[in-house]
Amino acid sequence: MTIAEAIDRADSLRPNQYTFTQKVNWLSDLDNQAYEEVLLMAKKNWKPKVIEQIIDGEVTQKEDPRQLVPVFDFNGYDETTPETTELLIDDIYAGCYIDWLISKIDYYNREAAAYNNSSAVFNAQYQSWCSWYRSKNMPIGRRVQRI
Repeated sequence: MTIAEAIDRADSLRPNQYTFTQKVNWLSDLDNQAYEEVLLMAKKNWKPKVIEQIIDGEVTQKEDPRQLVPVFDFNGYDETTPETTELLIDDIYAGCYIDWLISKIDYYNREAAAYNNSSAVFNAQYQSWCSWYRSKNMPIGRRVQRI
């Protein structure tokens, strides 16, 4: 699911006065949480760091399996991010984004009952994705310090 698709679907279900940029920032918050809490805990999302060595005057590159770096970095979204950017959570659980946006709209509209319901729906779907992702991907298995 792309940024534009998530926002369009949430807007069609819960019309609101919030700007596109505000919603992009909310999606950025969710993907940052997913990146830090789930994606970086999977072994497949890490690779050995490539270090350069000088041997006999020639620069060579070698992987150091003792130092790991993320396969990809997530730096968030902002108003300059293309609307066609793919979000991080797998498509089968893409409803998380719509439920997240609806819960944020309810929260900022100060609609407590609606917020309680929409956040419960979001939390259930997000936890379902977390469980599914963790069951399908080997954990990193050791503490990794990002460089």
